[in-house]
Amino acid sequence: MAKNDASARAERIIRLLPKIMSSIAHWHHDRLVMGFTEHGQIDRPLGDVKMEASKGVKVTFNQYQALTMIHELGQCSVNELAAKLRLAQSTTSQLVDRLVKAGFVNRETFADDRRRIVVTPSKSGTLMMERRKQSLLQSYERILSTLDENDQQMLEDAFDKFYLVASKLNQAAAKEGG
Repeated sequence: MAKNDASARAERIIRLLPKIMSSIAHWHHDRLVMGFTEHGQIDRPLGDVKMEASKGVKVTFNQYQALTMIHELGQCSVNELAAKLRLAQSTTSQLVDRLVKAGFVNRETFADDRRRIVVTPSKSGTLMMERRKQSLLQSYERILSTLDENDQQMLEDAFDKFYLVASKLNQAAAKEGG
C-alpha cells in the first residue's frame, strides 16, 4: 500500500472512529463512565469518571478495569494484576483495597508468606460482571442484527485485525520500556 493511501485511510479513521464510538455510546449508553443498576445493567452515563455499581458504590474506570481482569483470571496476585494493567503495584493495591471494601473482590494473604496476596472475585463482583456481560451481549447483538451475515463477519474480522495491531504495538512499546 502506498504511503498516500495509508495516510488517506488514517485520516478517514480519525474522522470516523470518534463518530462510531459516539454513536455506539449514545445508543448503548455505555461510555468510559457509566451507570449500573443494582443488577449490573447499564443505567445511564454519568458526568464524572466514576460509574455506579450495585448498592450505590462508585467504581472508577481503573477499578473497573481491575475488576474485569480479576474476573477474567479468576485469581491473581496483586503484582500480576499490576503488570497486566500496566500500573504501579502501590496503585493496584489501592484499587484492590477499594474493591475489597466495596465487596466486589476477596483478598487472601498466605500465612507462610504475608507478602503473597491473592485476589479473587466475590459473589457480588461475579454477579455484577455477569449481568454487565449479558447487558453488553444484548446491546451488541442488536447492533449486529442490523447487518447481513457477510457484513457481520467483515466487522468481526476488522475488530480482530484492529486488536492484533494494537497488541503488536503494545508489545513493541513494552520492549522499548514505554
